[in-house]
Amino acid sequence: MSGYVEISLEEMKQFLESQGFIMWKKDPRTEWQANKIFNCNGINYLIHIFTSINPDDRSRGVGTDAIRCCVFTTTSPKPEWVFGTKRVNRTKNWQKSIQSRIQELEERLLNKQT
Repeated sequence: MSGYVEISLEEMKQFLESQGFIMWKKDPRTEWQANKIFNCNGINYLIHIFTSINPDDRSRGVGTDAIRCCVFTTTSPKPEWVFGTKRVNRTKNWQKSIQSRIQELEERLLNKQT
């Protein structure tokens, strides 16, 4: 297994925005997050990435929270969690791992395996 690597906000933004995600953070004290709408059989779902990029625009330290990928509904006033994938460690292959998790989420939605 590869060791921890620092991921900058710019690296994360470039990677996720190139795939149609919008980067945002709730307020100046929270981590950066990314959303993308995924339509499945006429229903919009929100693919959501908790990036583990801190408010200071740097990834968290080794041994702290990992990158998380999950799906939320968009049909109610407050999005509801549907399902997620296993965590993504911040290693040299982080982009490949996130891409794999996004594909997994999309496939599960298309196959309705919640």
